[in-house]
Amino acid sequence: MQPDFSTPMMKQYTEIKKQYPDCLLFYRMGDFYELFMEDAHTGARVLNITLTGKSNGKNGRIPMAGVPYHAVDAYLTKLVKAGYKVAICEQLSPPNKKGLVKRDVVRIVTPGTIMDEKALDKKRNNYIISLSVSENAVAFAIADISTGYFALNYVQTKDISQTIQDELAKIHPAECILAEKHYNNSEILSMLRREKDLNIFPYALWDVYADESKKVLQDHFGVGTLAGFGITDQPLALETAAALLGYLQETQKQSVRHIKKILTTSADATLLLDRSTVLNLELFSTIRAHESRGTLLSVLDETVTPMGGRLLKEWLKKPLIDRVAIHDRHETVAYFAQEEAQRAVLREKLTEVSDIERLISRLSVGLGNGRDVINLKNSLQVIVEVKGLLGEGETTLLKELGEGIHTCHPALDAGSIDKKKNDTLERIISYIEKHILPEPPITLREGKIIQTGINKELDQLRKIVGGSRDLVLALEQQEREKTGIASLKVRFNQVFGFYIEVSKANAALVPGHYIRKQTLVNGERFITPELKEQEEIILSSEERINELEYQLFQEALENILSQVSLMQEAAQSIATLDCLLTFAQISKQRNYIRPQLLTTGEIQIAKGRHPVVERLLEDTPFVPNDVTLDNTNQQLLLITGPNMAGKSVFIRQVALIVLMSQIGCFVPASKAQLSIVDKIFVRSGASDVITSGLSTFMVEMVETANILHHATEKSLIIMDEIGRGTSTYDGISIAWAVAEYLVSQYKIAPKTLFATHYHELQVLEERYPKHIRNFHAEVTQEKGEPVFLHTMLPGGASHSFGVAVAKLAGLPEEVITRAKELLEELESNRNVSSSWLVQDQSDKRKTDSGVANAPQNDEVRLRGDDNLAFHLIHKELEAIDIHQLTPLEALNKLAELKDKLKLFTAKQKEFLEID
Repeated sequence: MQPDFSTPMMKQYTEIKKQYPDCLLFYRMGDFYELFMEDAHTGARVLNITLTGKSNGKNGRIPMAGVPYHAVDAYLTKLVKAGYKVAICEQLSPPNKKGLVKRDVVRIVTPGTIMDEKALDKKRNNYIISLSVSENAVAFAIADISTGYFALNYVQTKDISQTIQDELAKIHPAECILAEKHYNNSEILSMLRREKDLNIFPYALWDVYADESKKVLQDHFGVGTLAGFGITDQPLALETAAALLGYLQETQKQSVRHIKKILTTSADATLLLDRSTVLNLELFSTIRAHESRGTLLSVLDETVTPMGGRLLKEWLKKPLIDRVAIHDRHETVAYFAQEEAQRAVLREKLTEVSDIERLISRLSVGLGNGRDVINLKNSLQVIVEVKGLLGEGETTLLKELGEGIHTCHPALDAGSIDKKKNDTLERIISYIEKHILPEPPITLREGKIIQTGINKELDQLRKIVGGSRDLVLALEQQEREKTGIASLKVRFNQVFGFYIEVSKANAALVPGHYIRKQTLVNGERFITPELKEQEEIILSSEERINELEYQLFQEALENILSQVSLMQEAAQSIATLDCLLTFAQISKQRNYIRPQLLTTGEIQIAKGRHPVVERLLEDTPFVPNDVTLDNTNQQLLLITGPNMAGKSVFIRQVALIVLMSQIGCFVPASKAQLSIVDKIFVRSGASDVITSGLSTFMVEMVETANILHHATEKSLIIMDEIGRGTSTYDGISIAWAVAEYLVSQYKIAPKTLFATHYHELQVLEERYPKHIRNFHAEVTQEKGEPVFLHTMLPGGASHSFGVAVAKLAGLPEEVITRAKELLEELESNRNVSSSWLVQDQSDKRKTDSGVANAPQNDEVRLRGDDNLAFHLIHKELEAIDIHQLTPLEALNKLAELKDKLKLFTAKQKEFLEID
């Protein structure tokens, strides 16, 4: 129950708090922001500050906790990171006037709208999203208010859950807002809660903005139609975008004018990376430690600007599939790789560029100051110099980047900015130099911001203040001469204003017309009517100067921000240039080569290297490997070999090399001929998703199903240990069936790297000789111990070395000994136990092209001539070198094979009788 607030101030607090029930209310009282009631308890607990109390008249005391206003950003950051929203309630009238100070909320700080520079990762976007779901579509609106980024992604899909997970894995938003109906939908909420550190809030005004979505968007972007954004026929997308835009406006309490456009991305415009692929390739976070070190981003990111760092991450999320665009990036990287001197100069220049996107954003929402404007000007000056260093543009992309930096010839009038059209960076620079002092203070209310010559009244007031201060200095000298007190001083403080200070030793010399104001231990303080007259002139003039300078600063800022699009475009050019220079730099340093783009569907890599692993190896050289993949002869490479032999590194490095190429980077190889892929799928191992209620095996199967349903002839598939999340027999059968499906169920089958511990699958090469090739990780033995060479060679592996690897891992000797005994026993009967494998009885096992079809019905029978067990016995016979066997060994081997065959026949008979 709310207490009965009896004081006017607490009544005011209550009325404001009612409007923001989902926020902690930071209520400004002088030099502190105070929290009351439950907010105070929360603030004291989260911020580790003292919980006190405040008098509520005859109703006793109420809980209170506060933080100093000058340090508020640090406290806001802590609350927001803990998942709270904070409403900042400021004093809007001077506190020295009679009556209650006027107060109201000036902005709301949330996890997705925080703007404090210290709270944000410079090279990481702070995304907030809105989300709408229909029966067969999902709409995401995505914004970063700190940079002005605003995008819309509309996906038609039947798999809502997978689509949401894939998008969240790439975005990693800090906040998500939902319509009340979606927030109250437990299924949608559970999908979103799988994303780590995502704060989810309902938005009460969602429907208000959604109902007027077209008008909301058209009014904000100043357009008569949304056709230019390509979203006119997508009501769900419009509603989602309008709701997010409305939320941003509500939290900032003003128009977010630095958001100038909606970016839309078609599902088929970039290379698709699903959630599993992003995680398993460790693009942004390692799987085990959840760290950035050891990721592809950490290896590639040597950008020197925050904007470049953020853009590189976007490129990794959305690699290109357009051949021309990829070629243009490669061409520019090749140019800078050769032009070492120019590259060094440009990279050095870029270090002088501030984070223009975030500077503009802070200024746009009223959080910037004069120093931000000067930093903006200095950065724009560097950008103009950078354009000059680019010359005429040696490549197509460099020419485009230069055109994105709008400059002009010197000697243009810099007096004003033309708001009606895009101006030039030089005009903005000159305008700032003309209007803003080079070293303004941090605060905007203390003057000393505006240049002389901008406003006549301001110049006059400054002369008055300057003259009065001169008079005060003259008065000090005059009073020293009159009184004979050489140490007499005229000073100023906020309590007494101007005063005359005389030491105790000279008290007898003080004239009678001095008016005593304060007695100190070592002296006395006095005032005179003449001194007070000058004080009034100075203080009233300074107050007016501060008001006028603030007004003039806001007018100047309005003019500067009228060219937001121009400056944002220049910032994007710099970010792109930064990424390309970085690619050239690391390619030169690390011996990366330019890939050749093919149209044949082939992938041919000579001496390819894993870009991350080779950087993590300090003293050990990385062992490179070759690979050839196509849609016909080597469509699926079945790779066997023990753990630690390098299978997983090998298959992932192929995916990473392809991905690096399609973001425009050179690749770690001696030669690379790559066809562009539309999707990369990586299914690796298995891990429980406990919060979703899915088992290890279910996760594995769901991700595998997603691959099989969505792969195309242009896709690259990485399968690592499929089927190991269940029993051995089930695992082998599923892995077998998946491999068969990947070569038999597509008109043109996708390129696949299929690593497995199930050596039984090696017979698939015989069944599908036109598509499947066996490869294995090479292992030798020294003194009975395996030596992993990390080289991939044609042919299947004959030994798993599992027990040997266990020994290397440090398992107790008793465990190793017992494992060897069991292994020998199991291996003696392993072929017989394969009788569970069944094959389709249908005669239509061959297509016109000679490729086996998948089963056409559920009627299956064991077929001795086709069964895997017979293939394995056949392989075992082939492997026997009769010239190396003694007669006794040959007889024993023959008896062993007969026993296996006899046991298998019995199993077959038993199965048929049951059937």
